[in-house]
Amino acid sequence: MGQRHQLFVIARINGRYRQLAAIHHQWLFGHTALRRCRDMLNIFSNTTNRIPLQQELIAASRKDHDFWLESYDDKNEHVPFPFIMTCLVTGASFNVDGYYHGVLIEPFFMPHNGGDNDDGITIFDITEPGDVHYCFVDFKGMGSEREVDLNTPLSARTYLEAYYILHNCDGAHKDDEASNDDVADMLALVQSFEGKPLITLAALAETWPAGDWGTDIDVLESESTTVSGFSVLDTAEKPKSLRHQSLDRVLDLLLGSSDEKDVQDLMTEAVHLYDFIATLRQRMYSQAPVLQASAANVYLLREALEGETIVHFNEFKHWNAESLAKVVKGIESVKALNLSNMPDFTESELEIILNSAPSVEALVILEMPQISIEFVANHLGSYDVYHSELFRAALYKPYLRTEP
Repeated sequence: MGQRHQLFVIARINGRYRQLAAIHHQWLFGHTALRRCRDMLNIFSNTTNRIPLQQELIAASRKDHDFWLESYDDKNEHVPFPFIMTCLVTGASFNVDGYYHGVLIEPFFMPHNGGDNDDGITIFDITEPGDVHYCFVDFKGMGSEREVDLNTPLSARTYLEAYYILHNCDGAHKDDEASNDDVADMLALVQSFEGKPLITLAALAETWPAGDWGTDIDVLESESTTVSGFSVLDTAEKPKSLRHQSLDRVLDLLLGSSDEKDVQDLMTEAVHLYDFIATLRQRMYSQAPVLQASAANVYLLREALEGETIVHFNEFKHWNAESLAKVVKGIESVKALNLSNMPDFTESELEIILNSAPSVEALVILEMPQISIEFVANHLGSYDVYHSELFRAALYKPYLRTEP
């Protein structure tokens, strides 16, 4: 028995939509489904979770083509994106107001219509963690009082009105004789979704091309005018102002020099340019994968990061631990370091950096299997640590669905 419901997380990875997580909820429908959806939207969009989510999206982008094709058993890992799954499980199963209901973890690539279902599905698009989209979908006919369109994105209100009559607060009533106070509460719940963008039909069809979405996926893709939330028309490069041209020229001189003294002399004048430090920081991060760790660049990066509370080192692939330690040393404002997705970084190198950063309180080292759980326990006990295996270990076997 139950009011069965599945929940999915998707994102656009390397130009196409992929599934990243799926769970089964045995009793989820009506206003409870909306409350869980709202909680998960808050979790996925919370700025505290943005860096770990972005790092797992980066990890997903580095998976080879076969990863998305192989069967679940061949992958030999029950949760490939454990932080994303942790967010999904937490929001679906728990609320500080007292709600609790167990959930089951499904294979992350499970078809949208592959679960034992009574009351539709909930889907979250986290392509842009700062702009999370959602929708409900009924793919076969739900156990609701009224029918809704099948195989199309449903808003919170449309989904809820399949179960309750919500015309207005005074004259409305819920099908199971709920009071007007209950209806007023549900209307407020619906209003909390205002401004929350819906997932498009094109995104659903691209994620699950075998689904019955009512039209050809190529037609849907041709009708889509946005990529990652930005209009295609906005991607054309616009002419730069004289100020931006001057900034670019100064940055070219700085990043093209290997002489630290010359760079320091030029910086004494450059720092007076409007928005210079922010532009320098942006330029250095955009060139990070190819930027060399010269003494001049170490000095520039340290200047660019002065005052920052979160420092991301994971894109500086050619920089050794000693160079990164020189950058972070003396920046008292830094409270968190992101060193995720750096497969060649060792435990000893991590210690070198941390020894130069006494103000650091949090450490994000997702997708870093070479940094062992034992090392985390023995050497990083004083830090708030985001480590993939710590999240994965919490999603242990009893909560996994085991049948085919």
